[in-house]
Amino acid sequence: MSASVEAGPSPFALLFAPDRGMERHARVGRALRFFLFAWLCSILLGAATAYRVDARSSTLRKLEMSGQLQTMSDRQVADETHNAERVAEVASVAKGVVGAPVQLGSACLALLALTWFLRGRVKGNAVVPVAATTLLPGALANLLDAVSAFRHEALPPEGVPLVPRTLGAILPFFGHPLMDPWLKLSNAVDFFSLWAAVMMAFGVAAVGQIPKRRALPGTLIAWICYQLLTRVAMNG
Repeated sequence: MSASVEAGPSPFALLFAPDRGMERHARVGRALRFFLFAWLCSILLGAATAYRVDARSSTLRKLEMSGQLQTMSDRQVADETHNAERVAEVASVAKGVVGAPVQLGSACLALLALTWFLRGRVKGNAVVPVAATTLLPGALANLLDAVSAFRHEALPPEGVPLVPRTLGAILPFFGHPLMDPWLKLSNAVDFFSLWAAVMMAFGVAAVGQIPKRRALPGTLIAWICYQLLTRVAMNG
């Protein structure tokens, strides 16, 4: 029995062949290693951005806009900058610590909701292991972002795009920058998120015993609606 428990698919099979690997993972896979990897990458990104945060420019801009800059001494400006940096550092580290647990919970809820919506029958013990695998694309993106953050001299507290993740961020490299409203629409096409959605689709098929031909389009339509709502509608 122990041999069968340990015979889950490799991370590469789940990432690059989820149509075959996810069904096997739903039967014998475990969540812990995937969750810990995603958590480590999330914490690493939080630490990297906290380490490189520099609030001088943003603090000066904020004080100038409020009309306070002319009445403040250099020491007061330095204190304001220091406080802004500490707040940004704490927020960045906290976001890194809670990021993976929140994402795992959200993935479990999405898996259950999609299975119910597509009229599947949930295998309860497979939900968390399958949901944990869908964190892998985002974890890889966080790892790349962490490396990019360490390579920056300084990062503003509000953050900057690090590794290009969206269609709107990649097209300018090929000489095709987009303008609104197409830029907002193209920013909804997050390739790492799409990768996770494809894995989620095959996970829904495995967990809910749903035909793949129904699970894949159903999940991708839900992903498109979610991206349009969060990336376009809520951002104006």
